[in-house]
Amino acid sequence: MRVHFAALILLLLSLVPVAAQSAKNDPNVLARDGVTAMEQGRFGEALEAFTKASKLVPRDPTLCVGAGVAAFRLGQNDEAETWLQRALTLNPALTAASQWLGEVQYRDGRVKDAIATYETALKRDPKADALETRLAEWRKETALQDRFYESRGAHFSVLFEGPSDEALARRVVEHLEAAYWRIGAALTAYPQKPITVVLYTTEQFRDITRLPSWTAGAYDGRIRVPIRGAFNQADELDRVLSHEFVHAVVAMLGGRNVPVWLNEGLAVTYEPGGSADAERVLQRVTSRPPLAKLHAGFMDLSAADARVAYALSAHAVQRMLDLRGPYAIIALLQDLARGADFASSFGLRMAMRYDEFQMLVARE
Repeated sequence: MRVHFAALILLLLSLVPVAAQSAKNDPNVLARDGVTAMEQGRFGEALEAFTKASKLVPRDPTLCVGAGVAAFRLGQNDEAETWLQRALTLNPALTAASQWLGEVQYRDGRVKDAIATYETALKRDPKADALETRLAEWRKETALQDRFYESRGAHFSVLFEGPSDEALARRVVEHLEAAYWRIGAALTAYPQKPITVVLYTTEQFRDITRLPSWTAGAYDGRIRVPIRGAFNQADELDRVLSHEFVHAVVAMLGGRNVPVWLNEGLAVTYEPGGSADAERVLQRVTSRPPLAKLHAGFMDLSAADARVAYALSAHAVQRMLDLRGPYAIIALLQDLARGADFASSFGLRMAMRYDEFQMLVARE
């Protein structure tokens, strides 16, 4: 996420007046509660607070931005867009609203809409360097994909560079359609909107995603994969596509408030042979990071450390499946989509405190 979350908090703090009373029907108190909830990652409570405040002060655009960002972090893109559009209707020059609206549109696969949103914002605020930088990235991505071909399946649309990749694109569709039914049945969850898949050369993939060299694919609302090298092997093809499709299912169930270790652990577990590979990795190492260190992401890790992080995440998810089964994990994800605190929801769904579970995984 390139939009700086801390900058939004500072904006809301600067524009929301300090409350003189503690009544819950005071919009200032509600707004400050929303800011506090955002800072602490309690996005469901933040959305509720900003929504209530906005009903009391319907012409305050900053409250709409707060509600829009909270909805975005919960994975509720349609509601987020409604709030952010309302903010811009009230104040077309509010750059933060345009910045987050563009990100919502981009994550929804509507890159050209995102570009149009940023172009309009830059006309009003030419010095918004963050928008200019992001806009340049999107224009480059669009220029590349405008010349791509497309292969469609029932639930996936695959973009590829040229006729020489058409056979591979058809194979990708076939593998993903099989993964849709296999993984969907395991998690009782089937994405309703078609998912776009973009096939890149390795160089294009690195240039567009800016991810570490050890990454084999990415999901950010679209599945993105490099198609050279090992990816041409059928087993590797199925593994990478299955992994990224699980991320799409997790995003649908849990929004954007899912700990990275849980997200990646599920993705590895539902790869063909993923759990067995993970256990082999863990058997070769003498130390493991605590799960608490794997909440935020793996992108700063070395290839060797990332391999262990993925394996430990899969081991933890397998332990959850052994303890309570897939439906408990699904319920946990759905709790997170509603903005629940992770540790509290984990304890409720897994019948074990999260700190106890971390110690269990660390001992094994």
